[in-house]
Amino acid sequence: MPTSDVYTEAPTADWDLEILDAGSGGRGRRHSEETLIARSNRTSSGLGSSPDRGRKRSYGAGTFSFGCLTGSGSIPRGYDVLHLARQKLADFIIFLIPSFISSWYAGTITKATISPTAWLDGLRGVACVAVVIHHYAYGFSKNLEYPYDGKGQTGWLQLPIIKLIHHGPPMVKIFYIISGFALTVKAVRITRVPRKNTLDSPALLHNLSSSIWKRFLRLFIPCAGGYLLCWLMVSAGLFEIYPADTHPTWITGTIERRPPMKGSLWGQLVYTFWDFYAFAFKVTFLGASDESYNTDVHLWTIPIEFRCSLQLFIIVVGGCTLQRWLRVFCLPILCAYTLYNNAWGLSLFAFGYFLGELHSDRVIAVSSPIPASTKEIPERFLRLKGILRTSLLTFMVTAGLYLASYPRKMEAGQKSTSTGYQFLFPWTPSKYPIGGVNARYDKSHDFWQSIGAILISWALLYMPRAQRLILSNRPVQYFGKISFALYVMHGHVHRSLGYWIVLTGSRLTGIVRWNDKSGQWDLISGHDQTHSMIVVIGFFFITFPVTVWWADVFWRGVDMQSVRFLRWLESKITIEK
Repeated sequence: MPTSDVYTEAPTADWDLEILDAGSGGRGRRHSEETLIARSNRTSSGLGSSPDRGRKRSYGAGTFSFGCLTGSGSIPRGYDVLHLARQKLADFIIFLIPSFISSWYAGTITKATISPTAWLDGLRGVACVAVVIHHYAYGFSKNLEYPYDGKGQTGWLQLPIIKLIHHGPPMVKIFYIISGFALTVKAVRITRVPRKNTLDSPALLHNLSSSIWKRFLRLFIPCAGGYLLCWLMVSAGLFEIYPADTHPTWITGTIERRPPMKGSLWGQLVYTFWDFYAFAFKVTFLGASDESYNTDVHLWTIPIEFRCSLQLFIIVVGGCTLQRWLRVFCLPILCAYTLYNNAWGLSLFAFGYFLGELHSDRVIAVSSPIPASTKEIPERFLRLKGILRTSLLTFMVTAGLYLASYPRKMEAGQKSTSTGYQFLFPWTPSKYPIGGVNARYDKSHDFWQSIGAILISWALLYMPRAQRLILSNRPVQYFGKISFALYVMHGHVHRSLGYWIVLTGSRLTGIVRWNDKSGQWDLISGHDQTHSMIVVIGFFFITFPVTVWWADVFWRGVDMQSVRFLRWLESKITIEK
């Protein structure tokens, strides 16, 4: 899902912001992820140029040399055990500091060059933050998932477009489009510029082959790290903020499933292992819809992401020998057909492939000189063309945001009063299951939200100013960097610290009382406004910052190290091109 969940053969410097090298004498020399990994491998194998290369510490991609903060990067020959222990403790403490703080302290933050596709990374970061807010807010609100209707549902946060601040399902659709783009961007480049009208078959075969077998590991190694952390937290009782199999009244929304406690570390580890096996193998490879996993239910998008990735690679292989005009013509048809037939995941991945084809055109158009004939076009026609183009893109973005706001829940009466969505509901294809008049859930939102995500990403491709101002600034790019780690970690914090903050705040303000019969705290009626204030303040000032901190550490300690491991593994088990 979110997507630094994407691992691709494309040059990382074109996809991610450059990571700054702290060991460059304060000059802030910029390095891509691949450069850092390669340099780290050389250092760890004793190939560095430093006299102390055998003792130089390197923490891999996404980190910096801790020697710039703790003194010399090397350890004297006459060191003792106490000195080494202090050094390791200092390194560990600094590692726990968020990277944006430690980089600032080390003086390594400089203005980085933004790549042409950095806006997609920023879009992924914005979408991931919305997912985090979604899972938290809906745990304490019964109404946010319903649309504004002017009658029973009148909250301003339920209005279309504004709703996207906390509306997670359409963000999953955006993740899939970005993944489809990232997985095919190098294949597009290979097939876009053939050598003497012939396809560079060895390069394309190597790209797709490595992408296929690395895709599973790239997605599930970080998830395995999240499962292990969950095992420790459950064993420590950090999820026991409320009694098991209960729904206390101070959790006013949807309560999330959690793994049961097994009474011992070993028993809990065995449960976690088989739960991960069901998630990563039975559900992912066998499509076992009857299997349920409780360790982290937020990761339901990962099996879909993996299966759609494999399907996308087949599409790339099938279309690589076609002439480009035919391939670009067929991809939208494939997207429309699969979307109509409720295969919206594959449809969005295929659209990401189509977006990669359009992006290659823009790269060539920017790098090519303007033909002389273009300069002869009257200025008034160019101005009119610009106005029409801006109007069309604005309409696409607005319509996309509106459709992406399509609610996941509708009450029976809202199917005729829901802020315009009542006119879209009857047009939903019959392939999408729709519940009865009293059903709270239906699948019509998957169809309309997918169209909204397509319109948004398609329009943004041709809006460089919006890319630069909204999606390419440093905070948004940072969230794009840690998006996969944020996606894996936010449920852990929510079910532990998040619930504890709300319960503690409610107890301190006296809006809950202990119920001896149920053995839990109950919310006193008439204090909804105070309770909502505790939820909002606790999230933005405590829970969300801690979530970002955990995600930052997980990104550097697990996510980026999985990338480094895959680079090493590829060099060991694959044949040369």
